[in-house]
Amino acid sequence: MKILFLYRYGILGGVCTQLFHRLRHIPKDLNLEIHCGFKSDHGVQKMLNPYATLHFGLDENTTTGFLRTNKFDIIVIIDTEEYIRAVRDVDTDASIIIEVHTSIERNLDYLSRLQEGDVNTFTTVSEYMVERIKHHRSDTVLDCRIIKFENVLDTELFQTSDIQSEGPPVVLWVGKIDDHKDWKAFMEISSMINKQLPDVEFWIVGGQTCPDGLAQEVFERAEELEIIHRFRWFDRIENERMPTFISLIRGRRGINLVTSHGESFGMSVLEVLLTGCPVVSSNVGALGEVTPAASFFRLYDLGDLETAASMCSALLRDEDEFENALSALDNIRSDLI
Repeated sequence: MKILFLYRYGILGGVCTQLFHRLRHIPKDLNLEIHCGFKSDHGVQKMLNPYATLHFGLDENTTTGFLRTNKFDIIVIIDTEEYIRAVRDVDTDASIIIEVHTSIERNLDYLSRLQEGDVNTFTTVSEYMVERIKHHRSDTVLDCRIIKFENVLDTELFQTSDIQSEGPPVVLWVGKIDDHKDWKAFMEISSMINKQLPDVEFWIVGGQTCPDGLAQEVFERAEELEIIHRFRWFDRIENERMPTFISLIRGRRGINLVTSHGESFGMSVLEVLLTGCPVVSSNVGALGEVTPAASFFRLYDLGDLETAASMCSALLRDEDEFENALSALDNIRSDLI
């Protein structure tokens, strides 16, 4: 059986990480021939090349030509409308699956433009996203079923390691440098924490594809808020190195701060929790499905930056409170899995 995954962005983000985890665990005796197509490569080739035949340079026109000369049994289109249009122009017997990951409302508008025959089945990763598909999809595809297929996580990779590191506590933020993940809110909260706890450091992981102008804005904002001397930015960390990195944060009595405006699943949050590090997060999207709020998973209302800073400071300031959170997190790890 030949399966083609189509996704515009060949970046080391959540979608491609999911493809990586899925493909490397497919049993070889299934005899599946896996292909993945992208418009461009921003680091995904190294990640996926051992597990699939990769195709780059696929826009709407080239994808149409590609599908006319290559036949597939299943085509999975991930949040990319131009690939839906390309498949629409091809006479194919393939089963068409539209996989929905984005939680950004405006980016879900494409579902309202679907035509009859564009899709056989929807898949998505959480109950929250099932409801978003129902809300956005066009009337012509109301009869298409929606399957919840939760994200795959490597629980052998994401485990707690006892790494003792010299240095002050760290507030870690992971994500793309954009308004949806809300790096500006992270900066504001960091400034509030810094006024109470001047030794704490503030680290960003992500943003490899961030434009130079925006990167300059990030550093300028850190300087304006007087946290530049405590600020570090790692634009890329390989997936297999993240558990060690998160364990280092835990070893320095640090936490993970999430300021996102919406999450379809909460993959990075779950990875951090499984690695044994407390999380303070905006209560948005599917994050509430990860696990109920607890000492190690503190939720604040989106936009309430003062409460977020207070939650962070409580964990960073009080060693007993931090250790209690770690103990509770270690006890619930099997339930998270």
